[in-house]
Amino acid sequence: MPHPFVSIALPVPTRREFTYRLPSGTPEEALVGRRVLVPFGPRRMTGVIVGVTDTPPPVEAKEVIRILDEEPLVGPALLDLTRWIAEYYVAPWGEALRAALPLGRLRTSRRFAIWCGEGEGSPAGAFDAAVDRAVQEARRLPVSLLARRMGDAKKTEAALKRLTRLCRVEVRSLLEKGPPPARRETWVEILPEGRLDGVEKTLRKNAVRQVECLFFLRQKGRAKKGQLTARFGKAPEALERKGLVRQVEEEVLRIADGSLPDGGICDPPLTPEQAAALEPVEAAIEAGRFEAHLLYGITGSGKTEVYLRAASAVRKRGRSVLVLVPEIALTPQTVGRFRRRFGSEVVVLHSALSAGERHDTWREIHRGTFPVVVGVRSALFAPLRNLGLIVVDEEHDGSYKQGESPRYHARDAAVVRARLERVPILLGSATPSVESFWNARSGKYVLSVLPKRIENRPLPQVQIVDLQLVPPKKRLGVLSPFLVERLGAVLDRGDQAMLFLNRRGYAPFLRCPDCGYVPRCDHCEVSFTLHRRRNVLRCHYCGTERNAPDACPSCGGGRITHRGVGTERVEEDLAVAFPAARVARMDADTTRRRDSARGILADFAAGKVNVLLGTQMIAKGHHFPGVSLVGVINADTALHLPDFRAAERTFQLLLQVAGRAGRGDREGEVVIQTFHPEHYCVRAAFRHDYHVFIEREMADREELHYPPFSRIISLTFRGKEEARVRRGAARFRLQLTSDRKVGSLCWEILGPAPAPIARIRDRFRWKVMIKGRTGRWGALREKLVAHLDAFSRSREGRGVEVIVDVDALDLL
Repeated sequence: MPHPFVSIALPVPTRREFTYRLPSGTPEEALVGRRVLVPFGPRRMTGVIVGVTDTPPPVEAKEVIRILDEEPLVGPALLDLTRWIAEYYVAPWGEALRAALPLGRLRTSRRFAIWCGEGEGSPAGAFDAAVDRAVQEARRLPVSLLARRMGDAKKTEAALKRLTRLCRVEVRSLLEKGPPPARRETWVEILPEGRLDGVEKTLRKNAVRQVECLFFLRQKGRAKKGQLTARFGKAPEALERKGLVRQVEEEVLRIADGSLPDGGICDPPLTPEQAAALEPVEAAIEAGRFEAHLLYGITGSGKTEVYLRAASAVRKRGRSVLVLVPEIALTPQTVGRFRRRFGSEVVVLHSALSAGERHDTWREIHRGTFPVVVGVRSALFAPLRNLGLIVVDEEHDGSYKQGESPRYHARDAAVVRARLERVPILLGSATPSVESFWNARSGKYVLSVLPKRIENRPLPQVQIVDLQLVPPKKRLGVLSPFLVERLGAVLDRGDQAMLFLNRRGYAPFLRCPDCGYVPRCDHCEVSFTLHRRRNVLRCHYCGTERNAPDACPSCGGGRITHRGVGTERVEEDLAVAFPAARVARMDADTTRRRDSARGILADFAAGKVNVLLGTQMIAKGHHFPGVSLVGVINADTALHLPDFRAAERTFQLLLQVAGRAGRGDREGEVVIQTFHPEHYCVRAAFRHDYHVFIEREMADREELHYPPFSRIISLTFRGKEEARVRRGAARFRLQLTSDRKVGSLCWEILGPAPAPIARIRDRFRWKVMIKGRTGRWGALREKLVAHLDAFSRSREGRGVEVIVDVDALDLL
């Protein structure tokens, strides 16, 4: 007998599933993993069936409106993975499933206020009139957006009810847009009758275009209708009426290229170190078992070739491969290398694709068209069939951490997916994260080392410039005389250079020297960043912009100056120092447009650009043999942030960006400008000494109970009223410390305290941080969820949102 009830995960901020009744006559086969449309309060939502049951819920169950799929859209392995992500990262299962599915697959309805006309009367008061006017101007406006504009949600709802009674406004729930429709193209094909010799003589003598069109199709066989119409007018339609041709409509796949040409050698001979690293991975592939391998190889040591050989071993067995890279900017070169080896089997998957491209790419991966997928964090959920290997390149990179719910780490989730699917996973980096290195040392990961560059090329020589010893008057803007000299020598001999500064814009802030005024965002507790090219001040947290002032808005003084430095400022200094140099800037501002990052990298690879200036998106993974100089403008931008990972991130960036130099025939050199040349992470980067750094870093973390010797759970309390947020954070901290069981599961609980950035987007923020004991996360998670549920029901929890970040990377 069919199960009458199903458990459904919905994309709502609630850590539970919902039970619905199936319509009578629903077939029972393979229901789990299918999407359904269900009522949810006044709305309709799309969810995923995650279980079937005979047990009715304690209240009467609503009925499923419609089952949307003929077969499961989410397979068992991905269903298990999303459930693990939801449980481990304390997130709703429905939100994890929404992250796993392409845009538009899980939809919710949204309430809209729709203008109906003058109706049967006029608004009664000023507030009602303002609401009426806002809806009339927009014609259709989301109720939530309208409430934010009016500043009072309750008054807005009451006004809408009164305007509805006057027949001036209608409030209606509408589903969000679904997946984009398929793109279709019409072709004209010649039929056997049209190929017969002499058939053209049956056409009218004045049907010259029809005859020409017929001869054209005899040569081509088929052609696009638009092409034929442009050339022969209405001749194709006339030939179709005479039974000589036919029109065929076909779907056009929207699949992005997303690659840079790879000019390397296909299947180069392996070094002994590469062969030794590949051997245990191939053994795990052949045995079909889960095993996590950490490939620690210095920059330029040939890690990608190990990935390619392992992928080849998997493809020979008819299985699929998933390759993750941390940033979209790294996909073109990686896709190019994999396409050179595997041809049309390779596809790229990331969020910068159009909605149509993402939809078609995801569907074709699901069908098995593309067995090799290269992508960023979200590609973790690619619906690959018969998975045989996962590769995570630059495994240390913080970009693998999702910044919104579910706040999963793609590297760690990839390890779980590999375990669930019983396949090996290969994690690679020149600067492995402290956690991964500790896992290798403790035996959880198999460690392989590539200690030398390909062809024994030397590591670049590193020079450190102490900016404390270089007076500002002697610098060319932000460039020290030594860096200018070395850059000039590189350009004179026709080589290329890369300059790194991990801060976009022209200057981090403006300041009036007369009164000390600093322009700050009205919605965030941060200063505006100056973008001189557009002459605007922009908040990098909420996007607010305003024109840059010519004079101080506070005292009227005309000496307002910019402070600090960003990539725009460096670009300006380079134009002064080297007016003939061809400079390209690559940061979040110059790569907003589609394929702009790929275009910049293609120009640099082709030698059209002499100097590539950029933020962290140029710092890792790229292979440009023409680069003989790398300059780090300021090594200290992230060194003194209030974050225990600041030294690790700085060391990784320095070593990674230094590794871009000297990958060709010419020896490389690196110039690091810093105000703190004696800091241990700078000294370790100077010597290319990962082991010295990692030993010092692990000793410090063990003493202070930081990861990998603890598990960090960051709790951010935020809301519109600062006093309410502060009281809520204090109440929650009291709940935790009053629970003796929680105390035994933690090293310590820190806070509450204002977040380093105390207000973002008009939401005040307070922090509580838990240092959980390793190996006790399961028990701690259960207690944490119980306390979160109790807090949400308490008086102090009203109007306060709690953001839970497990294994947090960003403590700001």
